[in-house]
Amino acid sequence: MRLFLSECYRLDHAICDRKFFEWQFQADPSDGNASVLCGWENDRLVGILGYLPFSVHWGELGNPYPAVWLLYWMVRKETQRGLGWLLTKRIQEKYTLLLTVNASELGGPFFKKLGWAFFPRVARYTCVFDKKQCVPLLFPSAIESDLDKMIFRPIFPDPDSITEVALNKENYHPDWKLYSGLSFGTVRSLSYLTWRYFKHPVFKYYVILKGEAQRPAVCIYRIEKAFGIYDALVGRIVDFFHPDDKQGKTDGLILMQGVLQYLKNKGCSYVDFICSNRTYSQTFLDLGADEEPNDRQILPVRITPIQHTLRHQNFAFLAPQGGHFPVLENMHITKSDIDGDGPALIPKNDSR
Repeated sequence: MRLFLSECYRLDHAICDRKFFEWQFQADPSDGNASVLCGWENDRLVGILGYLPFSVHWGELGNPYPAVWLLYWMVRKETQRGLGWLLTKRIQEKYTLLLTVNASELGGPFFKKLGWAFFPRVARYTCVFDKKQCVPLLFPSAIESDLDKMIFRPIFPDPDSITEVALNKENYHPDWKLYSGLSFGTVRSLSYLTWRYFKHPVFKYYVILKGEAQRPAVCIYRIEKAFGIYDALVGRIVDFFHPDDKQGKTDGLILMQGVLQYLKNKGCSYVDFICSNRTYSQTFLDLGADEEPNDRQILPVRITPIQHTLRHQNFAFLAPQGGHFPVLENMHITKSDIDGDGPALIPKNDSR
């Protein structure tokens, strides 16, 4: 496996780091087995496909459905065509609900041929804290006045201060029937959030709650240091959800404003939020954010280093025959789903 990864990826790519690999593919500490399907030619590893089984809400809150997320599909260039298809078909034989994000240019058409629903763009929203800092980061096709439509506008005069929490059964056991916005998406269980955020080998995530344990509003974010043509701090909202009722929406709005105010006070130039769900993204819009256009970008997505390359997060799924087939806006797909929010490289002197 190590030889395959070193020959197919950059040596500083995250997947080539053992600690990251074992976390990403949930390697068993007792025997090292990981959730990776392998393709072989004789004794030579020629292709891999990662798969992570997780419970997913699929139209029935409180009745999780077994699903699998696919990630890191890679086949050697010189390998006979068809191996990628065989690996995917093998997974499809075991699961009836499959999902993936950030398929490559080849992957998108490939999944569509296999009958998957493919969405080329999950909406991205941006909110500006410091216009002066953002000007040097603008895409060449953008102009300074584009930033005026996405300036942070607090609603509450005295927002709550935010405090990071360590999740546990006492402070986090949501009644999922209160969260219609999560009707289609990964179950945000305590075990899932612990693996995805608290055990991440590279990024430092912050989880903030507001409300009672059975009905919390939840916001998860991190701060990234942009470098290249300009140095800046950028906030990343990677997940956000709240109960449906009036109190839940209010808690969500107060929570989101508190997080944005904190990011502004920390010196972030802007913050972004990739989210398919219109209910939860509306809270971000209410505080001054704006949705990114379909055909161009104002501020960069890739910032380590800064790249002015048009890039959208895509999403695809294969649903059970005769089952629910939701529109993207009713699903909850975010930047952090499985491997959507990953490091561009592993820092040589990583402090985590």
